Amino acid sequence: MKIKLLEMFVQSMDYNNLNSDILKLNPKVRYAGIYQTGNIQIWEKLQKGITRLFDKEKTNDTLIHAYMRWRTRQHDSEIIGQPMYSITKYAKINRLTIPANKKALLMVNTEPELEIHEIIEDIIKLIEKYSDDPNYTPRTVYLG
Repeated sequence: MKIKLLEMFVQSMDYNNLNSDILKLNPKVRYAGIYQTGNIQIWEKLQKGITRLFDKEKTNDTLIHAYMRWRTRQHDSEIIGQPMYSITKYAKINRLTIPANKKALLMVNTEPELEIHEIIEDIIKLIEKYSDDPNYTPRTVYLG
């Protein structure tokens, strides 16, 4: 049992490096943050030179609400399939929400002039690169 727990810890996804690599995709990526549901932890990175729109507490609330919305999107999954990602366009940012793994949700914010669909495949490739599950694909994950 102890060995199995140790294996789970050693194999955990490297959220800090995933967030850093997402920021490197384009200088107009403002923010990358991951909310892990099991132990309710948040990892985040902010692009250098960017001023936060939300303080840390509001950011944490936003990630928790994004997770709740994600769970709501799964209600009709038996009919239309599991959600793969969600993109929301606001006046000041664009936001992508996508599972990072079975227990974590990734949120990426960009400047409004960068359309997230331009970098979504690169983000998915990074998620797959850092995945702790060799069979994981963000297109079929159930975050629950």
